[in-house]
Amino acid sequence: MSTADNFAPYGGYYENERPRQRRSRQQQQQQQQQQHPYGYQQQQQQQQQHPYGYSYGRGGGRGGARGTRRSAAAPYSRNRRAEPLVFRYLGPMTSRRRNLVLFSLLGLIIVAWFLTPLSDLVTDVVLYTVPMESDIELGRESLVSMQKKYPPARDTYGVQRIGWELVKSLEEKSGKSNSFIEWDFSVVKADFANAFALPGGIVRVTDSLLKQLRLSDAEIAALIGHEMGHVIHRHSQKRLVKKKLLSTILQAVIYEDHDGYDESFGEAVSEIMLKGASWLGEQSFSRKDEYQADEMAWEVLVASQLYDPRAVQGMLSKLWSLQGGKGETRWESTHPGTADRIRALQDKW
Repeated sequence: MSTADNFAPYGGYYENERPRQRRSRQQQQQQQQQQHPYGYQQQQQQQQQHPYGYSYGRGGGRGGARGTRRSAAAPYSRNRRAEPLVFRYLGPMTSRRRNLVLFSLLGLIIVAWFLTPLSDLVTDVVLYTVPMESDIELGRESLVSMQKKYPPARDTYGVQRIGWELVKSLEEKSGKSNSFIEWDFSVVKADFANAFALPGGIVRVTDSLLKQLRLSDAEIAALIGHEMGHVIHRHSQKRLVKKKLLSTILQAVIYEDHDGYDESFGEAVSEIMLKGASWLGEQSFSRKDEYQADEMAWEVLVASQLYDPRAVQGMLSKLWSLQGGKGETRWESTHPGTADRIRALQDKW
């Protein structure tokens, strides 16, 4: 067996073998530098600080200890530890290979962000920290801008009456009232067919929708139940946060309004959302949001025991007929996937 085979790293020898001729310190350092190019500099510094901290083996060499004590120097330098974790495991690489790895990781993150529920999951986590009592203030702020565009109209269709019937049935079923939602049902003037749900329980239906569709009380209940689903699931807040998710998180982390009160992360997010409150009335919900709202409408009508839940399907069918089967109305722009949702309700029943 050669001397190189017997030589152990960090300046020692294997315990069961002793070389015939000891290598010079310069040869040992050269070999160690070749074996550990990232740890040699730190090892050399520690050796200067602790000249007797290195032993060659049992009973010999520096230190003279009976048992071999390995060097305290780690095989990786401090500069290497400061590198990203992935580079520590990939080992030494050229700048070209490093850039390739970085761009690959960035591409994976982008793909995961848009093609997986990752962004929805992060949005849900952020929104979970926002106090529910802030929804009322957010809805009122959004209502101010909405009323400038769509003034109140006379409710001759029973929207307010039917809405409160549904709220009462939900409270009786759950055995408690939701203090974080202040329900408010009304009709507004507009030249298009649509309905709006604002945070905190504000529901508005355009008079054009009610005139053109000639809905029955059960179908009006289905429409209101659908909008109540948007409120209960906080869909408006989710869309607002997700629209500028990363910037919202960053602003909330460093948020400071100089009011002498130290806001939590969730409180900071709620105050940031207030700045975008005017946009909430006409935002477009996702198909997932629409399916959740349809499910809530179905459950609300079942809980009321006043209206047939199949009216949800009937209401959507009338809306789809109003669109001429093309999905080009204001309703479809904010409530997408009407045709698919009708088929889903047919399967449900």
